[in-house]
Amino acid sequence: MGLWVTKQLRELKEIIFIGEVAELKEIREHDWELRIGAGVSLSDAYAALAERYPQIGEMWERFASVPIRNAGTLGGNVANGSPIGDSMPWLIALGARVMLRSTKGARVLPLEDLYLGYMKNAMRPDEVIEAIDVPLPTPSLQFRTYKLSKRYDSYISAVCAAFAIWLERDRLAASRIAFGGMAATPRRAARTEAALTGQAWTEQTVRSAMSALSEDYAPLTDMRASAGYRLKGAQNFLYRFFLETRVENPLPARSVSVFAAA
Repeated sequence: MGLWVTKQLRELKEIIFIGEVAELKEIREHDWELRIGAGVSLSDAYAALAERYPQIGEMWERFASVPIRNAGTLGGNVANGSPIGDSMPWLIALGARVMLRSTKGARVLPLEDLYLGYMKNAMRPDEVIEAIDVPLPTPSLQFRTYKLSKRYDSYISAVCAAFAIWLERDRLAASRIAFGGMAATPRRAARTEAALTGQAWTEQTVRSAMSALSEDYAPLTDMRASAGYRLKGAQNFLYRFFLETRVENPLPARSVSVFAAA
């Protein structure tokens, strides 16, 4: 909203602050999901989610700054729908859903269906986000999320990647892959998922999927990265994910990231 005023010179009229609505600040488990109220701070939301998904620990540390994480909300990040927002790719990969509420009632959408185009969403004029539902992990799930930016701390992503696969023995029963920074919206990689699902989790499979990524996205060049750099970074993230989760000799994070703890 600050940018709306300082950069777009918008005149903000009536503003309703809902930050103290207690019902929007609840975190609770129900029906194999974790429900995060739209008013829960980013700090509290990431803390609760990191208990279930420790793989988001680095993303939590790199997301903006402590004051922003304490003031901003996960619901606000989702509602804003920026194509370079760092929460949406991994929420989409995990199959998160968003609950929308108006005076007419409530409805639930898969998070990936909320985004229609650049800064456009499927919310009706009278709707607000009430909560985000995130499925809880299952034993067969392998999940990671990664961020590529010009510096480690407090910087906008050039690429944000999220990978979720469900392995049955050495074969991929299902896959969900999403990226930010690669399109006008946070978006799944449908062709890449098709190249993976049903296949053995091998070097050959992941190389084919890396090629398919170029069919899923046509990224732009801007001040943060060139189109070619974004695509190469996205492909390398997929390969890193394979190295960390392959059935035989998976590599610890410290072997593939200079930032990982020893």
